[in-house]
Amino acid sequence: MMLSFNLELIVGIILAIVGVILAIVLVLILTKNKKNKPKKQIIDEEFVSNLITILGGMSNILDYSIENARVKFVVGKVDTVNLDALKELSPKGVFVTGNKIKTLFKYESKDIIKMLDKVLG
Repeated sequence: MMLSFNLELIVGIILAIVGVILAIVLVLILTKNKKNKPKKQIIDEEFVSNLITILGGMSNILDYSIENARVKFVVGKVDTVNLDALKELSPKGVFVTGNKIKTLFKYESKDIIKMLDKVLG
């Protein structure tokens, strides 16, 4: 009788320890996922308005799309684009090829396209 009581106690302690370990692992996984997930920045109309001005105005923007997570603009005249100001808006780089400008902003590219559609479309 004494042996079965000790065995039950040992099994209970082991199960409690396993439960605590599982709970700690679960908490660590959940907090890690929250830390790694960047907060989505809400795009504002001022940003889009400023972007249009920097690109030389509405009439200079012939087309825009997403290409490899970057926003790609096709402009009429590259010399009317304020590239220095565009580089300030896009610290990750501005790539110009002919009349095509590719850049990456702090906002989601799809959100920028949606706002451009509202303003230009």
